Amino acid sequence: MATENAPTELVHLTYDGNFQLDTEATVLHCRVIDVGPGGGDDGEGKEEGQRTVPVELLLDVTTMHPQGGGQPTDVGTVAVRAEENSGEGAYSADIRKVTIDRSTGLVTHAGVACAPSGSSPESDPFPPGARVTVRVDPANRLLLSECHTAGHVVDAAMARCDKLLPPTKGYHFLDGPYVEYKGAIDVKERDEFLERLKVAYQELIDEDITTNIQTLSVDEADELCNRLAQNFDVKDFTSPTDPNPSVRVVTVAGWNCPCGGTHVRSTGALKARGWRVKGLRCKKGVVRVRYGYGEGK
Repeated sequence: MATENAPTELVHLTYDGNFQLDTEATVLHCRVIDVGPGGGDDGEGKEEGQRTVPVELLLDVTTMHPQGGGQPTDVGTVAVRAEENSGEGAYSADIRKVTIDRSTGLVTHAGVACAPSGSSPESDPFPPGARVTVRVDPANRLLLSECHTAGHVVDAAMARCDKLLPPTKGYHFLDGPYVEYKGAIDVKERDEFLERLKVAYQELIDEDITTNIQTLSVDEADELCNRLAQNFDVKDFTSPTDPNPSVRVVTVAGWNCPCGGTHVRSTGALKARGWRVKGLRCKKGVVRVRYGYGEGK
């Protein structure tokens, strides 16, 4: 893929952009994946007369969250705008994975493009300079945002229970999300602590605390996120492509954390689906708190 372009603008990093699902963008580069003779026609989402081809797109701006920071990829569509049509109809792509190259800041949108009926097999589906519309799948984004916010509520609940352990990992995937901390909880205290943690977690949801997102200097972020304990090295959250490094700080349930993910507007948004703390495990100096929604353990 081309690398001489400026970093892709990530709309979701601002507060308003965090809730924005659509944007107009310009194609920087399109790579058509060669799948060999007869390949590419998986049939998914096709209409009669259409053909499909795997593509990777670089855009100058996107509303899609690239996989990383413990959060899965957004999915959605990229479609050539109507005024860009050349008489053959418009190409659109079902985007299935979004990734970012941390060294360049360029975001790749990988998926399957549907060619309009009657289009030439040699036609360029997304020529450089073409204007496109990027649309995030709203239901999937909401669920992933809830999951990420729910993980941050675990941090806030730990603090409310006076356990300021340094967080080491957040896994905000739907197949079993958890947050890990460096430290230990005495085996005799674990059952009682888990019950207190569950109560604190639900209290924070019931209080419907507003989420805040801001971009700060490294020093400001360090002061804000480490005011209670030295939990974060905020320099780990800066971009190597940024000449003036800054840190995106998300505040969930009053807990400040450097974070690049998407979130819901308040902790109260977690009530409808029933997010809760599900379990606690302590092993080899690592405390893992499992959370989720639904009836499963």
